[in-house]
Amino acid sequence: MEENRTISVSKLAALERAKAMGVAIGGNKISELERQAREWRRQEEMEVQSPKSEVQSPRSEVQSPMSDVQSPTSDVRESMFQIKRLAPEDSNDRETGEGFDWKPYQSEQGEAKKKVKNLNTASVARIARKIMAREWALALGRGGGFENEQASIDRGVEEYRKKKAAEKERKEIEKTKVHRQKVAVEAALQVFGRNLLWAPKPVAPETADALLGEALSEVGECIKLTWRPDGCDLFIEPWEEKRLRQKRGDLLPALFQTTIDDNLMLSSYQKIKDPSKLQETQTHFILKNILLTFRKSAEKDFHAFEDAVAEGGRIIHTMQTDRGWKIKLEPWEEMRKRNVEQKGRFPIVTYVINTDKDLNDISCDRA
Repeated sequence: MEENRTISVSKLAALERAKAMGVAIGGNKISELERQAREWRRQEEMEVQSPKSEVQSPRSEVQSPMSDVQSPTSDVRESMFQIKRLAPEDSNDRETGEGFDWKPYQSEQGEAKKKVKNLNTASVARIARKIMAREWALALGRGGGFENEQASIDRGVEEYRKKKAAEKERKEIEKTKVHRQKVAVEAALQVFGRNLLWAPKPVAPETADALLGEALSEVGECIKLTWRPDGCDLFIEPWEEKRLRQKRGDLLPALFQTTIDDNLMLSSYQKIKDPSKLQETQTHFILKNILLTFRKSAEKDFHAFEDAVAEGGRIIHTMQTDRGWKIKLEPWEEMRKRNVEQKGRFPIVTYVINTDKDLNDISCDRA
C-alpha cells in the first residue's frame, strides 16, 4: 500500500520558487562552463601523470627575459578556475521571511483568467459621461489629432460644395421663374393692345389704366403705373411671388419694375431690391387700397373716408388740422406681425394719412 505523504506550505513554496528559477529539484545542476573547466582540468592531470611529461625539451630549459611576465593564457586559466557557481538553496529550507520576486507557476494552458472587477453605479455613470464627452468632441471636430482635423476639413469642403450647388440651383430656378413671368407679361401686353384698339377714341388715361390692369390681372397685381411720352413704367407683384411672400410672412411686396416702350413691347423686367424703393411702393399700395374703398362708398364725406381707412388698419387717433384731417394708422399686416411674431412687443409700425377738407388731396407717409 502506498503511503500518504504530506508537504508543508513553505516546502511547496520553495519547490515552486525552484521551478520558477530553473533549478533542478532532484540535485545540484552544473553549468556548462563549469563542466568544461572540470573536463579540461581532468585532461591536464592525465598529461602530468603520463611518461611523456618527464621528458623535457631543451627549449623548455631556456628561459627568455620575458619569462617573468605572466602570459595571457595563464590569466585565462586562473580566471577560469576562479569561477564558482552559487550553491542553490536547499529546497527543504523553510522560508525566512526575506523578500523575493516570486511568480506563480503558469501551466501550459496559458495564464489564469483575471478576476473581473465589479463596477458600482458611480463608476458606470462616470464611464458613460466620458463616452458622451468623447462623442460630442468628435461630432464638433475637436480632439483626436490629425484624423479629426482632416475629417473636419473634408466636412467643411463638402458643406461648401453643397452650399454652392444649392445656390446655383436656386439661381437656375429663379431664372426660369423670371423667364416664365416675362412671357406672361408679353402675352398680357398683346391682349392690352387689342383691347386698346377697340376702345373709343380718344382714350382717357383712366381707361388705359383700367385696360392695362385688366390685361395684367392674370399675371399679378399692378401697384403703380406711370405713363411717359414713349411708353410707361409699371410696378407689378406677380401672384406667384405674392404667395411666397405671404408664406414667409414678409410685409414688403416682391416688386418687379417693368418698362414698356411706345410699341407696347417689354423693354426690361427686373426685380427691385432697394429697401427704400420697396418701402415707398408699400406706402403707395396702402394709399391705393384706401382710395379704392373710398370711391366705392356711396357717401363722399369724412366719415366714409374714415371707414375706408379703418378697413386698411387700426386707427390709433384722428386729429383735425387747419388744412384738413390727419389720421394715424397701423396696417393690419403690421399689427398681425407684431402680435404673432413679436409677441406684442414694440416697435409699432404706423403710417400718417393727410387730407384736405374737400378730400381731394390725399397723401400717405410712414411715421
